[in-house]
Amino acid sequence: YNMLVLSCTSIASTFTSVRSLRYVIFPVQVLFKSCKPVPVMIFGTILGKRYPLQKYVNVIIITTGVALFMGGGASNNGGGQTSLLGALMLTLSLCFDGATGAYEDKLMGNDHVEPFDLMYNIQFGKAVISFLFIVTTNQLTQFLETLHTGGLMLIILGLTGALGQVFVFVTISKFGALNCALIGLGRKLLSLLLL
Repeated sequence: YNMLVLSCTSIASTFTSVRSLRYVIFPVQVLFKSCKPVPVMIFGTILGKRYPLQKYVNVIIITTGVALFMGGGASNNGGGQTSLLGALMLTLSLCFDGATGAYEDKLMGNDHVEPFDLMYNIQFGKAVISFLFIVTTNQLTQFLETLHTGGLMLIILGLTGALGQVFVFVTISKFGALNCALIGLGRKLLSLLLL
């Protein structure tokens, strides 16, 4: 049951995040998702985790800096409505991210679930849910065509994604979900600099 909940929140986070790219550009998505420590902290607090005052201050400073960076500069985008929809989808994605991270932290800390057991079960649940969705929406043929045309690239993407997940789950188990989100923030900022 716990793994199914995590699989669903993880899929919902990915879906809303990818879908938001229809309405906002990638750098906006990266900056928006840089605020991930806030929902991780909120959901962690709801689940009973206590953070030192220094963590709250750090997250407020980082989030304020990201917000100022996002709000600075003139926007040439005339589609305010679509940008608003993108921001709403990114907000939902952040909420699902926060719930997922805080719940993973709780399971590893309180229930002593090993990181690789957690990773395997969540990814297995996501695969089953995704397959059922593909079958029920009658997209199996399109899925198989995608596998046929992009096979090698999909394998490389899958392997690199799995390697990234190993680092994420080990970081959560050793340092907690909030520190993992802060490390992810550094990665996102580096992505923006390299754009």
